[in-house]
Amino acid sequence: MSDLQGKVIAITGGAGGIGEATARMAYAQGASVVITDREAAAVEAIAKSLGERAIGLAVDVTQREDNQRMVAAATENFGRLDAVFLNAGIEGEVGPFDSRSDAAWEKVFAVNVHGVRFGVEAALPALRTAGGGSVVITSSVAGVRGAAGLSPYVSSKHAVVGMMRCLAAELGPEGIRVNTLNPGPVDNRMMRSIEEQASPGHGKEVHDAFAAKVPLGRYVTNEECAAMALFLMSDAASGSNGNTYFVDGGYCAQ
Repeated sequence: MSDLQGKVIAITGGAGGIGEATARMAYAQGASVVITDREAAAVEAIAKSLGERAIGLAVDVTQREDNQRMVAAATENFGRLDAVFLNAGIEGEVGPFDSRSDAAWEKVFAVNVHGVRFGVEAALPALRTAGGGSVVITSSVAGVRGAAGLSPYVSSKHAVVGMMRCLAAELGPEGIRVNTLNPGPVDNRMMRSIEEQASPGHGKEVHDAFAAKVPLGRYVTNEECAAMALFLMSDAASGSNGNTYFVDGGYCAQ
């Protein structure tokens, strides 16, 4: 079982879904958490509901300075940083490859790829000061498989798997472990958006078709994904570095 007692964790994309579930579970396990998202209100409310070891902060991950503010909030309020969960991500537009605009590609990569890059850059000095730590990046089953109509998203999630492997090789000697969390279809807002975009007005049918492809017969939950993220940030995962960790109900087993 993971134990986060006394650890300090920064989380991006924390206003809902996997990010919020991770923040709540981390706090319950004794961690101090900096919970971030683009808008302050939601993460501030979550932090307030948790207690004095939680801070909510508005962070746009596409801005290098915002990532630096997130790390500064951790070190100034809690004295250190032990782990970052770089979870912020967007699905972008669903549609044929040759109908995706430059702007559509750039928007997805700004958040899903460069947002991760800036988060790692910002966290490294604090993790080195702490003598090591953990970086967990949210990728997806789309980080290892293709999906028609989701080229920008799938490409971005492949990119962060490659980034993770490079970082794991470079930072492992410093005691900084880097891994990706790769969820399958998750029962949350992002999948509702993908379902509805795939077939407007028929999201339920798309949901059922996706679920039928999962050996467990259902989508995974935010909490199931959070549990894996917390394991990877804990000392129980001290030997885990440079790998993809799937919470997909068996989706990729087929």
